[in-house]
Amino acid sequence: MARPLVYQITNGVSAQLQADCVALLGGTSIMSRQIAEAGEIAASCNALLINIGTPPNDALALYRAAASAAAKNNVPIVIDLVGYGFSKYRTDIADALLAEFRFSVIKGNEAEIGALGGSGAAPRGVSCDTAVNGAARLVEACAEKYGCTVYSTGETDNISDGRDSFVIDGGSPLLRGTSGIGCALGSATALYCAGEGPLEAARRALRLFRRASAEAAADAEGPYSFRIKFMDMLAEYGSILLDEVK
Repeated sequence: MARPLVYQITNGVSAQLQADCVALLGGTSIMSRQIAEAGEIAASCNALLINIGTPPNDALALYRAAASAAAKNNVPIVIDLVGYGFSKYRTDIADALLAEFRFSVIKGNEAEIGALGGSGAAPRGVSCDTAVNGAARLVEACAEKYGCTVYSTGETDNISDGRDSFVIDGGSPLLRGTSGIGCALGSATALYCAGEGPLEAARRALRLFRRASAEAAADAEGPYSFRIKFMDMLAEYGSILLDEVK
């Protein structure tokens, strides 16, 4: 598929970074929060990302319009549960979507997936390093419950589709101090879903980001030079096949 089109209804804080990520990895982006055109765009794209990081006042209606059109046209949908469990508003929105639609991939950090799985954990804000006991088990349980691929990010990444499960490690601690890269990971996952199955797409995105961050950290002079070098590494390694991304 030549330059897959990804519709990103996403976190305004990191929208530019996500558009850059998709472009560097060979795709193209369209972003809109207008309900009037959400269905039309979703029906015409190759993948849909719903990131709840900065939900607008009409968030649920907007997300439903896009997800409904995507589902009718067999367009893969990734939901990034940014801040799930932190506020009732965004948690209720996500729960309503998860009850109504079957997503290709559900993404979150350990605290967000922990909250989704009923561990009692809840993130503080939208960037959280809180570790959750039994994260791998929670990811597997959520995958079985929602019938899709689920992954959690943290010191290690856990991913499962309810049948096959993987743990992905490596990378760099500098990722934790670089805002927006987690959201870019969601966009990369959506892009890869346009061309391969959800489990393979998620694994590819996770392993790519770990590889790129490790390479970037080796030459970075600090957190912000790391950010720039990380994006360069995405471009360099983005075309490498999954089995070659170690």
